[in-house]
Amino acid sequence: MNHTWKRTMSMLLAMGMLTLSIPAQGIAASVDTSDKVLSNLGITDSVLVASNAEVTRAQFAQLLLNTSSFKGKTGTTVNYRRFSDVPTDSTYAAAINIAAQQGWMTGYLDGTFKPDQPVKLREAVYGVLALLGYTNEDFTGDQTQGRTSMYYAKELDEGLALVTMESNLTMSNCEALLYNTLKANTKSGTMYGQIFDCELDSDGEINYLKLSDNNINGPIRVTASKDIEKILPFSEQNATYIIDGEVGYNLDYNSVEEDDIVYYSSKTRTVWVYQDDRASGEVTGIVYDNSSSMTPVAVYVEGTKYTIESEEMQYAFSTLGKVHVGDEITVVYDDQTSTTDPDNYNFVLKGYLLDD
Repeated sequence: MNHTWKRTMSMLLAMGMLTLSIPAQGIAASVDTSDKVLSNLGITDSVLVASNAEVTRAQFAQLLLNTSSFKGKTGTTVNYRRFSDVPTDSTYAAAINIAAQQGWMTGYLDGTFKPDQPVKLREAVYGVLALLGYTNEDFTGDQTQGRTSMYYAKELDEGLALVTMESNLTMSNCEALLYNTLKANTKSGTMYGQIFDCELDSDGEINYLKLSDNNINGPIRVTASKDIEKILPFSEQNATYIIDGEVGYNLDYNSVEEDDIVYYSSKTRTVWVYQDDRASGEVTGIVYDNSSSMTPVAVYVEGTKYTIESEEMQYAFSTLGKVHVGDEITVVYDDQTSTTDPDNYNFVLKGYLLDD
């Protein structure tokens, strides 16, 4: 048994046996903390872009909204066009309107926003410094140079390997910038991430385990007597809904159906819903790593294989856990299949419920 696995076992035993997994996260130390923090807070889940793909201005407006105190409070309905090239039924229309109203982003003199144009580092820095409370009045002379200096002074550049302020940002770049923004102090001197109850650990990073304990609730099964309105401790009409990993204009509380599995965050007003990406049945097999009888790498439910990647799920399905062959369970998973060949599907286990 390796040292990482031992530490994980000890930590979980101290915390008590977990019977759930928060959406899309494990607690393995090998997973980058920034990815886990942003996913936990729902900051990036609503913009489904590959890490090496460029992010558009519209998508960055959504990321800024997700990183702000407006998250989950604005709704998705837009009744008027602020920019001529942003229709009211656009997926990102609400985020673009808020970004413009709050001064995080600006449009062009011809009345357009250019939503599909890649966002540049210069524009992104303007946005995150606005989140931190800075305005034009805080920078004398050359505005761009002033913001560039602040960008470096606050160490917002950590993890960004970009040449100039005119570089287009990839999703990986945006994630690094937003994580650094959470750690940075605002103009008034307080850590920005405190709006999401973030705290720094001894290494100066956001304490993911504490955030995770405080932020995510679930899994919970929706029933006729326990619908989404009764499950959520906040208004179901003012939440961000992520259904099977997708966020869209028409996804709201009316999309949640009986027997769905949900997680929610009260702080970020985010609801993760599993509809198609869930399955119920008997555990028909557990596959262990050849080098360790303690480490499960996959579980079969009614003959379908679900890959186990997080150490939390490895523990739950290990010989020390509570799930065994013959148990009736409901699993939620991430469908990472990239082929139509049924022999090459890849379902990654995210969480489970033991059924009565």
